[in-house]
Amino acid sequence: MDISNSYPDSKLVYANGIQHHYLAWGEYSSTPIILLHGIGLSCSVWNWTAKRLSERYNVLCFDMRGHGDSEKPPTGYTFPDLAKDLSEIIKTLGLAHPLIVGHSAGGSAAIIAHAFEPGLLGPSLIIDSRVGGSRELSSRPEMQDRPSRTRRKRLIWESREAMREAYKDRSVFRSWNEQIFNDYINGSTNLLPDGQAELKCPPEIEATLYEERTSLNTSPYLSNMKADILLLLGNYPGAQTLVDAGIQEFLGKVEGSQVKVSPMGSHFLPMEYPELLLAEIKQFIRHHLLPKSCHF
Repeated sequence: MDISNSYPDSKLVYANGIQHHYLAWGEYSSTPIILLHGIGLSCSVWNWTAKRLSERYNVLCFDMRGHGDSEKPPTGYTFPDLAKDLSEIIKTLGLAHPLIVGHSAGGSAAIIAHAFEPGLLGPSLIIDSRVGGSRELSSRPEMQDRPSRTRRKRLIWESREAMREAYKDRSVFRSWNEQIFNDYINGSTNLLPDGQAELKCPPEIEATLYEERTSLNTSPYLSNMKADILLLLGNYPGAQTLVDAGIQEFLGKVEGSQVKVSPMGSHFLPMEYPELLLAEIKQFIRHHLLPKSCHF
């Protein structure tokens, strides 16, 4: 299969009371893999990875509610809401234990969904989603200021190129893979009739989710969970480590869980080192799906 000639189908599914947009890659009859993005992003950041996985799998990349081309309801921006969205999407589409790859907020939603409906989700690779209580995270000055800074975020740019030029040297994006960065710019904006580019995720929605993230405590969801979850941690100052209390609680409470530290990469590992992450995903697939198929 020539991945340079593969393109996704843009689809909608109505679940948990709203319309969710997703990009579907590969053959529908193949084993399903769901890719979930973080706050302020969109499903387009997974294009690089989804193309390569779609050689053998049915890859579904969803826009979180309020993001991308999914519906933007006035309420419902809590992590339990995101988890309910994921569960209802899986049931509505009739997916049988889909393998999950969730980054940041997408990973947190998957963990909570595992707790809400045990056995619905398949094995899950969770990328740098904080587990346990979040008091340490919420006490950091940069996290306390994040919602207010996000609310001041520019909504409309003269063009996508103007936005690209303004964003490319910011510390968050400087280390991103160039193709993924461009997919983020293109997939996370609407082109207005006059050529201006408008963010698809309103700053108020993004800020609300940042507020929810700083106060999120996953501890109550971990008790008595049984799920094949691999938590892949970023390798940067401030990341959770193997000796962190939240990590030890996660390992102690979630039967079938594992934690691994990436050899490199910040919180945005999927956008910085897609080759490394693809190798991790393939290894995860081999471990969990190989008895059912001979992929890769």
